[in-house]
Amino acid sequence: MPGKKVLILGGGFGGLAAAQHLRRLLPPEHRIFVVEKKTTFYINAFNMQLITGEMKDPSEGQRELSGLARKDIDWVHAEIERLDPAGKIVHTSSGTLKGDYVIVALGADKHPEVIPGFAESAYNLYEASGAVQLREALQKFEGGRIVIVCCATPFSCPGAPYEAAFLVDSILRSRQKRDKAEIALYTPEPRPLPSTGTTMGDGVLSMFKERNIEFHPQQKTRKIDSDARKVIFEAGEASFDLLIGVPPHAAPRVVREAGLTDATGWIPVDIQTLETPHAGVFAIGDITSVRQPNPTGFFLPKAWVFADEQARIVARNIGSEILADANPSKFDGTGSCYLETGDNMAAYGSGNFYSYPAPRVYMEPPSKQFLKERRELERERLEALV
Repeated sequence: MPGKKVLILGGGFGGLAAAQHLRRLLPPEHRIFVVEKKTTFYINAFNMQLITGEMKDPSEGQRELSGLARKDIDWVHAEIERLDPAGKIVHTSSGTLKGDYVIVALGADKHPEVIPGFAESAYNLYEASGAVQLREALQKFEGGRIVIVCCATPFSCPGAPYEAAFLVDSILRSRQKRDKAEIALYTPEPRPLPSTGTTMGDGVLSMFKERNIEFHPQQKTRKIDSDARKVIFEAGEASFDLLIGVPPHAAPRVVREAGLTDATGWIPVDIQTLETPHAGVFAIGDITSVRQPNPTGFFLPKAWVFADEQARIVARNIGSEILADANPSKFDGTGSCYLETGDNMAAYGSGNFYSYPAPRVYMEPPSKQFLKERRELERERLEALV
């Protein structure tokens, strides 16, 4: 049997996980290509360690994608210029690829420029450089109002802004500056982590209350007035002395131009197989639009734990089809995550996001053991994926 080609678009968490699973499943005559314009892989969750100083430099959490060659995975270092999903053809800056299967794992692009004043005023929570700059600013902070603003939904790693609030509180307490600071979080969400149901959100709100952190829901950002140091919302405004921002997210241009996205702005997929309307073309991770099959109307969170499991499911199904092994796998909507809460602790949430009539997700209270487990998992995944 002639070898098949699997084209994986994106060298982030989901893409690399899919490549690793496929390589273990398929004999060497079948080739696996990862198309990625960056030269390194970095887990964005490490930004929290940069904020606290646990990690001094982003390079500590980076790995060179050239290392994929050791695992018999082809890395195509190129920009994706055009995608033909029907033909499974990918046009890149270094040539054209045609595959038998395509896995789109391009993640979510960040667009701070959409919000006037963001780049001039906010420490970007989703950039490693922004996390380092925030760490330095917090070490110099002597007092005032600290605002964390989520400009629009959806955004990747939905727990990140809440973790940032907890870490800011913890850092200022360690510097004995907490009584000189106000901390407030503004978000378009109706409550914290709404796609998890109510338990985790209620837990976060309870911890916010204990730590005197303000929570302002249903606030969508219009612009930031850098001179007046104010965030202007569709209804109201908020002043700040230090601003931490989550920029608007969007699917990459190439998938929008290919007609893969729907009215949500993301790629719709089968909620169990992650296949797009084009046979043999799958999408996983943050780039997808997966509506939870319950009356809540929420979408599956854009979190790496789901990208990881979706990669596993898609790899198994592609492998089964290539090897004529009729043993399909289905993504069942289960997931878990660690929520860093400061003071060298983390909470742990887990459950089923596909449960009916609402997600059934539970949260274990913060402990040092949970943070230890999170660190071990982050390091294990970093080393395993490249």
